[in-house]
Amino acid sequence: MKLIDILDAPPFGIGYRLAFLTNFWREPILRQMERDFGIIRPELTVLMCLAFRDDVHARDICEVTEQPSNTVSRGVASLERKGYLVRSRDRDDTRRQVLRITPEGRRVHDEIMMRFAQGEQRMLGVLSRQERSDLLCLLDKVARDVESWRS
Repeated sequence: MKLIDILDAPPFGIGYRLAFLTNFWREPILRQMERDFGIIRPELTVLMCLAFRDDVHARDICEVTEQPSNTVSRGVASLERKGYLVRSRDRDDTRRQVLRITPEGRRVHDEIMMRFAQGEQRMLGVLSRQERSDLLCLLDKVARDVESWRS
């Protein structure tokens, strides 16, 4: 038996394969990201949210990512020290702070995202164009239904 045969062992074949693939795709890039940019995973999560939309609250990031508030808070503080984001008072609710990515934060984010995209291309190289399209459609369908099964 080869170790790769472990893919057939769990009674949740799809979820296990998704986790298996994610680990082999993501972990080398995360290690490289930490080495090259000094960014760790919780910080990347915050950067990704801020690159998607300006004027985000930390609570919004927690809700979208399922990350605990203390993890997001540490990521925000670290990114602010590094100059990758800025905080300001929310005009509508001065008790809250809005977060915005800086140009340097955007540059680092974009470089990291390029590395993930390149890794994805390598990972999916075994699939035809149609198979990639089908896979994306199926994963999208499941992902967009997450609210119905996550509680």
